[in-house]
Amino acid sequence: MSAMGILRKQPKPGQPSDWVQPGLITTPSGRPAGPPQGTTQPVPVRLRPITVGGNSDWLSGALHLSPGSMLWRPDGGVSAQPVELAAATMVPPADPGKSWSTMLVDVETPTGRFQLEMDTVLFEMTQELVAEAAPQQDPSDPGWSI
Repeated sequence: MSAMGILRKQPKPGQPSDWVQPGLITTPSGRPAGPPQGTTQPVPVRLRPITVGGNSDWLSGALHLSPGSMLWRPDGGVSAQPVELAAATMVPPADPGKSWSTMLVDVETPTGRFQLEMDTVLFEMTQELVAEAAPQQDPSDPGWSI
């Protein structure tokens, strides 16, 4: 008999097992735990446009993540357009007198320059995640272009 067999606790008939079995774990909502079923929760993040005159006011909103997209959407009542950040380029801070903060991300997008109140490493990792999750386009597909 192996040592593993000797040390292993033997359940008594009719006694529930102390091992958690797959499928028995549930979330507080009562749904089975596991990856999200096609939707993700928005991530609250403040954003502000950077203009020639300086920084604008912070706008409250949230990042909505999906394969190939990292869309910042303003909260209800905030007058601003959504900003796609999946392909945004991180740039040095607009004010050269300020040091690079790890909690502020300056980005350049086709719609302008913005600053996000977000950890720089987390921003980069999120960009990589949505890019890797994006459906791969087949170059032989006639709809594909560079």
